[in-house]
Amino acid sequence: MAKFFKIIKNTIIAESARLSYFLTKPFFKKNIWIISETENQAQENGYELFCWIEKNHKEIDVFYVIDKHSPAIDKFNDRSNWLAVDSFKLIFYLYHANRIISTHGLWMIPDEFGILKKLTRKTLKAKKVMLDHSVKFIKNGTKYYHKSHFPLNDLWVTASPIENDILIKDYGYLAEDITVTGYPRFDSLTDISDQSRWNNMTLFMPTFRDNEKHLQDKFKDTELYHRIQKLMSDKRLNHFLQEKDCHLVIYLHQDIQSYSKYLDQYTNERIHIMRQGDLTVTELLKMSKLLITDYSSVLFDFIYMNKPFISYQFDCHEFINSREDKPHHDVRTELPGYVVTKHDELISTIQIIEKGNFSMAPEQQQKAAKHFTYRDKENCKRVYQAISKL
Repeated sequence: MAKFFKIIKNTIIAESARLSYFLTKPFFKKNIWIISETENQAQENGYELFCWIEKNHKEIDVFYVIDKHSPAIDKFNDRSNWLAVDSFKLIFYLYHANRIISTHGLWMIPDEFGILKKLTRKTLKAKKVMLDHSVKFIKNGTKYYHKSHFPLNDLWVTASPIENDILIKDYGYLAEDITVTGYPRFDSLTDISDQSRWNNMTLFMPTFRDNEKHLQDKFKDTELYHRIQKLMSDKRLNHFLQEKDCHLVIYLHQDIQSYSKYLDQYTNERIHIMRQGDLTVTELLKMSKLLITDYSSVLFDFIYMNKPFISYQFDCHEFINSREDKPHHDVRTELPGYVVTKHDELISTIQIIEKGNFSMAPEQQQKAAKHFTYRDKENCKRVYQAISKL
């Protein structure tokens, strides 16, 4: 019932905004760019580009879309150029916008009755740009992002020709639909691990698995839970962390952040659980000396800073086979980092990397270099220039 009334409310708001748009269209001559990530996020490509345009191009009326209850809303306390999710102002400005730029599609269009949502989408005249939020290498998102049905298909931003080839081969895009600029968030990626809250910090950031939503207490029955719990409780690891003055930080994927409470009991002075809103993902990556993930593309942010990572693939066969669309590359052999499958192997590899002063092996650096055309901290500028030319 609540959902039904929300659709009624959204329909009234959206149709009022549509009417207001047509009435004001002849007089509304602003150059409006609207940028977003997800409804709760302001921490990566979208926010970085938003801040850069806000600072460097005052002639553009740039707005950021976010839920007013988001953990990141404090970033907008002293700003007026943000648009609340499901608001009249958001829909009104979407109609008047020249550019709509997002890392996650046109999610901000509200649900309306019947075909009205499709009508709203078709009415938007802005050029639509996909900033993306992950390097295209591991996860295959063709059923979501293929050009034939994905709405942000006027321009796609990438970090290297490797991504271009994937988008052309598997996603149906043409070469002219894609621009190699580097990701905006890479501009702020600077290693600050020597100034971290915790000394010699290792960050464990596993990806989301399709069967993990809405589990609640049943999360404790999953393989992921058991692997994390075993790691946090391991005496060998805890002794190593104490002896070497190291810390382990666990950060669950945003879609399962609520499950963090099941791991709190295993924390101690060397092992910590971080929650969304404490620090951004980018801040955690910058603070860490070593990253442990599994199949998450967050590894590319880490290797951009020439820091080592471990891919802990304890469920590789199940993970790959559970997905209809397979990874674009072989995650067992082609990643620019260490690949392990067993618990004891993971701990041994952590110790080896610490002994090597958390440095990235030369052969891994060579693999990593292929994924970044630019390392000059001018990605925002290139993205802006590419979008301006549309």
